Amino acid sequence: MASKSGSGKSRKNTDSGGASMRWLIPVAAVSGFVGFLVYLNTIDPAQDQRQEDVPTISAPQTDTGEKEREDPEFRFYEMLPESEVMTPNTEAYEPEPDLAAQDREYILQAGSFRTREDAERQRAQVGFQGLRAQITEVSVEGNKTWYRVMVGPYGSRSDMNKAVDRLVSINIQPLVRERKTDE
Repeated sequence: MASKSGSGKSRKNTDSGGASMRWLIPVAAVSGFVGFLVYLNTIDPAQDQRQEDVPTISAPQTDTGEKEREDPEFRFYEMLPESEVMTPNTEAYEPEPDLAAQDREYILQAGSFRTREDAERQRAQVGFQGLRAQITEVSVEGNKTWYRVMVGPYGSRSDMNKAVDRLVSINIQPLVRERKTDE
């Protein structure tokens, strides 16, 4: 029995020695890191720059012993007129009025709904954007009625595009319809 108690003490000593070694490694690593930070803090950055500077070469001295200071020479005043590019005179493009486009107008369909209440709600939302909208009833397949919210008409594509931009800003993707004007 004496041998069992003796072997138990030796295991206890080994275990406590292993536990102290587990703490020694992280403490040594942290101490080394702190020492490195202190070392970096003591380095003078200006000292490093002075060591890296390349020695300058001075200008040759004149016969009188005075250093002659040379002014920089700017030649771009001479170079610019030489590099000037002459463009040919052309007249600006002016499109001819297209007779087919003059008798056209554009209407935007902002939505098509099964119920008049939904169409009225959409018309009010379009109206808040400063656009005039009307509701038209369309019968499809004899007995089904659809209510379309129509915006416009617009005489030019630029006016129509402005209205499309306003509708897109409120998440309405309009359908563009083009028709001939009745003169």
